[in-house]
Amino acid sequence: MSNVSRALALIAICATAAFAADIAVPSEPSHLKDIIGSLVGLILGIIQFAVGLGIAAFAITKGLQVVSKLLGGLDIWAEVAKKNIAVALLAAGAVISYTRVVGSGIDSMTKGLGSLAGGDWSAGVVGLIAGIVNLGVAIVVASFAITVTFKVMDKLTKGIDEKAELSGGNIAIGALYCGILIGVSGLVASGVGGISIGLGNFLSALARALGV
Repeated sequence: MSNVSRALALIAICATAAFAADIAVPSEPSHLKDIIGSLVGLILGIIQFAVGLGIAAFAITKGLQVVSKLLGGLDIWAEVAKKNIAVALLAAGAVISYTRVVGSGIDSMTKGLGSLAGGDWSAGVVGLIAGIVNLGVAIVVASFAITVTFKVMDKLTKGIDEKAELSGGNIAIGALYCGILIGVSGLVASGVGGISIGLGNFLSALARALGV
């Protein structure tokens, strides 16, 4: 995650610099501010795209690692190489689940970029800060959601050894877990979106109180 962290730091620096520039030259013509805002938005959009690619790779790896750990160290790639459809379905569900939740965090960053592109520096910086924090929350929550789902299902299926069934190629249980993970991720992503809205409103109110 070091490259992603550096990219996120660069986003924050660019946004802060743009905000500072806006304060330093408040008398600039509005059309110039619009051009600068659009340019900054484009640059940040490119950076965000790079961040998204890095996070995608991270999400795939992390999602599979979490599932493997919860199944007692099951080698997912070895099972896929053996054409084990049950494990492939489970892995697909885990990746989709993880990326959906993390994607909700990236979406909040996009809204901040939109404000910057429109020349609304204050709202843009606040939105980006909220988006970066929310992205961190989403990454943590994604792993937590998968873990909780497995724990709950383990309690509900006490007579089933999930690892043995998946290793044996039980497509039914692979499909079931895939569906459950995807379903739960939709609910969790909505929750993360709610956190984003609340955090954004809080930071906006704080900025107004400080006269920013």
